[in-house]
Formats: sequence, C-alpha cells, structure tokens
Amino acid sequence: MAADVGAASRLTWRVPARGGVTTSDELTSVRLATEGLGLAYAFEPTAQEELRTGQLVRVLEEYAPGVPGLFLYFPSRAQRSGPLRLFIEVAKELTVKKV
Repeated sequence: MAADVGAASRLTWRVPARGGVTTSDELTSVRLATEGLGLAYAFEPTAQEELRTGQLVRVLEEYAPGVPGLFLYFPSRAQRSGPLRLFIEVAKELTVKKV
C-alpha cells in the first residue's frame, strides 16, 4: 500500500525550542529585554525611551559606573589614516558644540 505523500506535506510540526539568544545588535537586545526575554547591555541612548517609560529598568548599576562623554580608541598617531583623522576632527567639533 502506497503512502499519501501529499497528506504528509500538509502536516504542521511544532517543535519546542529552548535556549538563549546572543546578539551584538543593541536594538535587538533592547527589544528582547522589553519583551521580558533577558537582560540588555546597551549604550544608554539606545534604550533611553524604554528607560524613561519604565519598560526597562537599570540593573547592576553599581558595577557599571557612568562616565560622561564618548570615547574613541585608535592606533598610535603613526598609524592613523586620513579618514580616521578626519573622523576624529569632526567628532571633536561636534562634541565641543554640544557642550
């Protein structure tokens, strides 16, 4: 007796999946945290609205002291490329204008 292949293709399978999610995308991380699916380690402005509305709360704050400003780490001056030098100059100008 031959099996009905067409009937088998109409079956729906539900397989429970368990495990964690790891992402390097801050927006995804914040979204998962707002859904109650874990913690997010994100640049504060990325989660500013969620923090303001109470969708997210800070945890372990005493272990992550805040330092005002942005920081840029780059190779020694001898290795600095033209585009990197221009980026640093623009970043400095924008930072000074905000203060």
